[in-house]
Amino acid sequence: MYSLLFGLIAAPAKTWEALAVAGKQEPNNEPFYKSYLYPLIGIIALMSFFGVWIGSKDFQIQTALKIVIKETITYFGGFYLAANGLFRLSGKYFGLTANLQSLERFTGYSSAAIYVVACVNALFQSLFYIQIFILYTVYIVWHGSRFYMVVKENYLTKFTIFASAIVILSPIVIRIIMTLVMPGL
Repeated sequence: MYSLLFGLIAAPAKTWEALAVAGKQEPNNEPFYKSYLYPLIGIIALMSFFGVWIGSKDFQIQTALKIVIKETITYFGGFYLAANGLFRLSGKYFGLTANLQSLERFTGYSSAAIYVVACVNALFQSLFYIQIFILYTVYIVWHGSRFYMVVKENYLTKFTIFASAIVILSPIVIRIIMTLVMPGL
């Protein structure tokens, strides 16, 4: 998981090419969930707990658990919202014949920078400016669009902008909803 995450950030083109070959051999998304997505979101939840524990003067377990729940729902919900949004619209507007499973993997791998920023931000909330690194997602998506999704050249820029926007904005939308549902956090 860590080498894949590092590869997506440090060398996205090379990593996406390897994922494209491996993705054709996977019949379902179970390995993707077990070895990549679930552990990453679990790490975000754990970092959120420790961030509250380290960062508060009067630590309360119920506040920490609420934040863990909020972060978990934010990133799981953002992942599923983005994957399903891409699935519903990519064939219609971009001529892709991709199935939901490949778009789920594409969404999860494209979110690598978002997950890293979430981990760092959970522990060090004073480093709010690190969130600018989320924009690196556009570069990761661009390479994923070329090598993994094999988007046609005439749709590449449009798809990259669309997919980047949906991958970046989905967790933000879920976070806003969670903030409305769980005020005070």
